[in-house]
Amino acid sequence: MRKVMRTNDQFGRAKPDSHALKAQARTLLCCCRAWKLSWSSPKALSAGCEAKGRTTTLGRGGSDYTAGLLGEALEAGRIDIWIDVPGIYTTDPRVVPAAKRIDEISFEEAAEMATFGAKILHLAPLLPAVRSAIPVFVGSSKDPGAGGTLVYNHTDNPPLFCALAQRRRQTLLTLHSLNMLHARGFLAEGFNILARHAISVDLITTSEVSVVLTVDTTGSTTTGASLLTQALLTELSSLCRVEVEEDLALVALIGNKLSRACGVGKEVFGVLDPFNIRLICYGASSHNLCLLVPGGDAKQVVRTLHSALFD
Repeated sequence: MRKVMRTNDQFGRAKPDSHALKAQARTLLCCCRAWKLSWSSPKALSAGCEAKGRTTTLGRGGSDYTAGLLGEALEAGRIDIWIDVPGIYTTDPRVVPAAKRIDEISFEEAAEMATFGAKILHLAPLLPAVRSAIPVFVGSSKDPGAGGTLVYNHTDNPPLFCALAQRRRQTLLTLHSLNMLHARGFLAEGFNILARHAISVDLITTSEVSVVLTVDTTGSTTTGASLLTQALLTELSSLCRVEVEEDLALVALIGNKLSRACGVGKEVFGVLDPFNIRLICYGASSHNLCLLVPGGDAKQVVRTLHSALFD
């Protein structure tokens, strides 16, 4: 793969040069005539090469990302990604044994699932496939005849509720300041501080004098036990009063036109009376409704929602 994959020198999380990759792939892999690209995630083949000839890797999901990039470069008719389960399910079958396989799903739905913690498929291989409208098949290498899930640019009659995903180890950060009231620039200053400390912000909601946001290990470059270092907290404390809550979990309901549908709130929150919901994000995207709950409640929240919305 080093002869084909050209990247920058950001080791461990290298960014591919798609133009160079396309040229190299068409030159060195021109013997390929079966334009359905089949991939079983060989980790050794996710390496690349930067300008000085040093080996690079693409980071988390790099092998699947390589499949997507090669499929795009070779103008493949379909990309097959072989994993250990036969397709994408309405939620993790290890959490909900009654979870159902989704035979067809749109790129947007699959991307939302990958973003919010569904480990069955990384977001990376979907990006080049979306750009080139190449279908992606997800099946089981242990049982190729068991079928799987096809991911398309668009699907007919997409469901209101598609799937549930969850992400553990979420940290909630609350920034309080009376200076926010009718003021400008507070959010910009706060986000600049977070950016300087390599913190990736995920969910966010605001009030008149506070902003609440979640931070996640995904997308953040820090490798310490805690994302929130003392240096970061000290700098934030010079701007506002800071509160930190840890050991939370994000539960995401993935669907279509959720923010335009009537009755979604009743269907979702009507069954969640026994649980404390710390944060709700709804409306920014028509494809998801996100809840932040105590980490110990996450599995039962997913089971309760799946029973109410899918069973």
